[in-house]
Amino acid sequence: MSEFKSSKISRLLSITKGISKAGVQLALDNTSTKIQFYLDQQQIELRKISHKVEVTKEIIKTMGELKGAMMKLGQMISISDDLFLPKEITELFKELQKYSPPMPQYDVEKVLQNSFQQSSKEMFLHFNPIPIASASIGQVHKAILKNGEIVAVKIQYPKIVQAINHDFQNLHQIDKLLKLLFPKKPNVDNLIQELKTSLEQECDYLHELEQLKFFKKEYEVLFPNIYIPKVYPEFSSSMVLTMEFVEGDSFDQTLHYGQEERNLLGQTLYDSFLHSLWNLKRLHTDPQNGNYLFTKNKIILLDFGSTREFENDFLNDYCALLISLEINSFTLYVNICKKLLIFKENEETDLMQQHFNLIKKLYLPYVQEGVFKVNLINPYELFKDLLEQIDFNGRQAPRNEFLLLDRSTFGLYTKLKAWNAEIDWQKGQNKFRNSIENEVKIKYSI
Repeated sequence: MSEFKSSKISRLLSITKGISKAGVQLALDNTSTKIQFYLDQQQIELRKISHKVEVTKEIIKTMGELKGAMMKLGQMISISDDLFLPKEITELFKELQKYSPPMPQYDVEKVLQNSFQQSSKEMFLHFNPIPIASASIGQVHKAILKNGEIVAVKIQYPKIVQAINHDFQNLHQIDKLLKLLFPKKPNVDNLIQELKTSLEQECDYLHELEQLKFFKKEYEVLFPNIYIPKVYPEFSSSMVLTMEFVEGDSFDQTLHYGQEERNLLGQTLYDSFLHSLWNLKRLHTDPQNGNYLFTKNKIILLDFGSTREFENDFLNDYCALLISLEINSFTLYVNICKKLLIFKENEETDLMQQHFNLIKKLYLPYVQEGVFKVNLINPYELFKDLLEQIDFNGRQAPRNEFLLLDRSTFGLYTKLKAWNAEIDWQKGQNKFRNSIENEVKIKYSI
């Protein structure tokens, strides 16, 4: 791997170079429209996808090399499946879930020495210098403790915190990058700030260690089908996290499981999401596939760097929003949407009514009695016509809590969809939302 770029100037130049190359491909795409007169519709669409693939390759190359905020942004896009971007594009982003160029061994040793005043040879009976995974903030090595226990050692890239801070100082470049992928978008400054806060938290491995211990304790009785590895505080620091080495199948391998196994995994994932949100008021918010391993009757959660705690007031409002759909109350829906910044204060009634009707179409299937599969409606296709009517200039994005909440929700949805899982949606909702529902009904006189 070439030397990691952490300075503001070097990262700015890399981002600018990547955007420029992508811009050239978009220019080719625009030029191609001049010859579309000679092509049929299928050929036109193929040319557009081809150019977008080349744009995406340049962007992904830049994200993988820079790691940090850029790579995390790419990983967030990767879990959207084909909901917002063509499948050919999101498939490329999935490469960022698995691999990025690793750091040199001397940097690994430097982090260990600074954290423990020991080298890998002094700390471990055996330490594999070749990482088994490389991600946006650190990489993972397999090692053996001197007592013979096999562990996974996550080591943070030196200067990654500095690099992330510089990325957010180059905010205008992140905005340009987002516009290449999503030409129509609102002002997302509050969501970018939320991403910054989340990434800063992920860079503190002692915080992640505490989250691993918290969720392990909370899940072990209620969800015996979820396994969270044991942690080793004595071999951990703010930049090193040592945990039990656990093996399992990748998410792609689970697609070959029997339907009964996939249903079990799906129901477990769904129920644990509801319990975490409504009862624990804290979510695991990095659902990229690389953070999970599986067996036919177990989900292994590996990475708790990104978690989000939610204030009770926000959860009350979010619960009221869901109830408004269930009881078909347009008035309550509008009031809550304005409070959560989904609608502007002066939003047109017709637009709000269309929004309400479309969201009901997406949501209501999941509050019916019985066991059934994911609704296969594509939200982007469903909202396409409505989005064309919205002027995003100057429009604020919704409350910043939605960034990580939606990230978790989309990650859950795409897994259940890929598994074709049959879920008892209402039973899970009734079981886990009761803790907050009565409070909400009193608050909003429902």
